Amino acid sequence: MNLVTLAIPFFLLAVLVELALDRRYGWGLYRLNDAIGSLGAGIMSRLSELVRKGLLLVIYIPLFALLQPYYQFMGFNWSLDSGWHLLLAIVAYDFCYYWRHRLGHEINIFWADHLVHHQSEDYNLTTALRQPIGGLPIGWIFYMPLLLIGLPAELLITAGAIDLIYQFWVHTQKFPKVRWMEWILVTPSNHRVHHAQNKVYVDKNYGGVFIIWDRLFGTYQEELDGEPCIYGVRKPLNTFDPLAANLQHYKRMALDAWHTRSWWDKLTLWFRRTGYRPADAEAAMPLPSTDLAQFQRYDPKISAGQRFYALAQHVVYSGATLALLWYAAQLSYGQLLGAVALLGAGLAINGRILDGHPLAGRAELLRLGAVLLSAPLAPALLGLAIATYAATSALIWWRLAFAHKGAAVALAGD
Repeated sequence: MNLVTLAIPFFLLAVLVELALDRRYGWGLYRLNDAIGSLGAGIMSRLSELVRKGLLLVIYIPLFALLQPYYQFMGFNWSLDSGWHLLLAIVAYDFCYYWRHRLGHEINIFWADHLVHHQSEDYNLTTALRQPIGGLPIGWIFYMPLLLIGLPAELLITAGAIDLIYQFWVHTQKFPKVRWMEWILVTPSNHRVHHAQNKVYVDKNYGGVFIIWDRLFGTYQEELDGEPCIYGVRKPLNTFDPLAANLQHYKRMALDAWHTRSWWDKLTLWFRRTGYRPADAEAAMPLPSTDLAQFQRYDPKISAGQRFYALAQHVVYSGATLALLWYAAQLSYGQLLGAVALLGAGLAINGRILDGHPLAGRAELLRLGAVLLSAPLAPALLGLAIATYAATSALIWWRLAFAHKGAAVALAGD
């Protein structure tokens, strides 16, 4: 189990602490629907890693072995036991991450994947966990330069995990500026800028751990006292469904490719600068950007009972995902694929429940039916628990969604 998976319980504990403080002091940082939408996207991201294999190590390790004579000649001798070596590895990794992250904002096909992390219209620790399921599998290219300095795979993996774990804490609004940190490290202040959709803040502050890359390459922007950050993306998602979140920009590009008459645009729009749209496709399907002067967060109203039901289901999905990550090595690929499919469907439908989507009621009953049918495939006690969960959830959901229509109310503090 890698460092990121081991860190997940601590991430969730930190979220609960921030949520408790938010409720205690009335900061208004958390909404139930947006938080579940972000956490659902994070769960779906972790699930996707169970059924797909990254190319980085598949390519990196053989090339590293091939370059051994070069490393011996240069005298490279990295060690995971050396704190200085680990620090240098993190610096080198973060330099590569900066360019990967920057291109993730500047090229359409890369933005389609990275966009997911920016869709939340709230900014709190759940935003850090909002991650994509993985798009075009070429991110490994940005880390190939690390072969030139002979960085072993184990140091690459460790540095990457530390880089990612570090980025968790900067997704908060309640940590103030600390001047000396702003010059060297990525901080909550300069990362708030990165997540803002205000014109002055767009496409700034790409570093993962170190902000020095942005200062060196002209992409640094300080958080301005007179320009409060407005979070989200200029073409809002308007759903809490994590599957739809991952498909948002791909769908938009596919429709543009379909509607444009230019074959050149059909082939190249995917790799053009983010936001590029063929003129004829834009005329056929205008997509105006959000007017920030009139900005309102997406916040559909559903009954309190349905909100609590969605929260309870999310807790179940979180527990099931942690168990699946822990025991994944003991399952066949087919078993993994089936479990991931059921959990992924649940996450998507849960998002639609929070949207108040008219088809969510029947979709949830169909999902629970599929879960009930899958129960005999599990060991006896686990199968009984799964069947009990499915039957109980179905009875509760039937009452909430079909037996009567509750008043649409918001939870206190939402």
